[in-house]
Amino acid sequence: MQSSKLEIKSISYSINNNLILDNLSLDILSEEIISIIGPSASGKSSLLRVIAGFDQIDSGRIILNEKIVDDGNLFIKPYQRNVGIIFQDLALFPHLNCAQNILFGISKYDISEKNARLSKLSNLLDIKNILEKFPHEISGGQQQRIAIARALAPKPELLLFDEPFSALDEELKDLLIADVKALLKTEKITSVFVTHNIKEAFQLSDKIAYLSDRRIIQNDTPYNIYHKPSSKEIAHFCGNGCFIRGTVIDSNHVATPLGKLFGDTMPYKVNDNVDVMVRPDDVIHDDNSTESARVIEKKFFGPDFLYKLELKDGQNILCLTPSHHDHSINDMIGIRAQIDHLVLFNI
Repeated sequence: MQSSKLEIKSISYSINNNLILDNLSLDILSEEIISIIGPSASGKSSLLRVIAGFDQIDSGRIILNEKIVDDGNLFIKPYQRNVGIIFQDLALFPHLNCAQNILFGISKYDISEKNARLSKLSNLLDIKNILEKFPHEISGGQQQRIAIARALAPKPELLLFDEPFSALDEELKDLLIADVKALLKTEKITSVFVTHNIKEAFQLSDKIAYLSDRRIIQNDTPYNIYHKPSSKEIAHFCGNGCFIRGTVIDSNHVATPLGKLFGDTMPYKVNDNVDVMVRPDDVIHDDNSTESARVIEKKFFGPDFLYKLELKDGQNILCLTPSHHDHSINDMIGIRAQIDHLVLFNI
């Protein structure tokens, strides 16, 4: 059984009497990669700062490796926590070459230790050929790799990332994320990412924590965050989707304009009216179906179309379908529901 690397217990934090975090709790297991997501100004970066020790909480406890580092009274300074942090602004030293940047945090190591650490990280991050270059001589993606190597060099107990990939193009970002995840697993580093990009969070994370209204609303696997969101807010944030009205028939069925849907309807009662979450991949284009809908919007993504459809009762849904199904606005198309995870909310 994995032990907790970081325990955040009912913390509150304010700036100039403005409450930023309120009774927030979160446990992060050893070697786990977790992403913190949520709307803008929800407190994500503030949470990272109190974990790092840049700011002190008002109440609650932050426990790192079973030792209290902040409880509102006792406060362990950042440099004593052995926590690494990488901001959007990578803050590489311009007067040092890449190797010197990486070794900066381990200057007290002996020569053999420094060389061994530099060699291992440069191999893992594929940066051997740029070690003698200066930051202004390398690309943004390479700078990211140098910053990560520098943060990892001292073998931190915990590594924090604040929007580290936001400036990169998508192709470069995908490659770097895959490499960083593999590196963190190889190094067995517990990591916390703050991001507004749900795709990044899905690619990187063992767990995703959704922060809203000053606290963590749901902390779950990426799969469950997407397919089993605990609120409409999380459902909207984590992917395209719509809500249609339904009526509970029994403990396993809901009547909707898409037909009778199967799934767990607990804790609702028979005849309760509910909102049913429908993702674009829950709606299958099927010319042989008896159900149909009218195309009111379309977006082309190369291999796929994303259609916005109007059902017979006027409600709207989305349908993601291969792009050889090219329909015009106002076309009627056959559809059927294939919902493997029935997610219901109160109206």
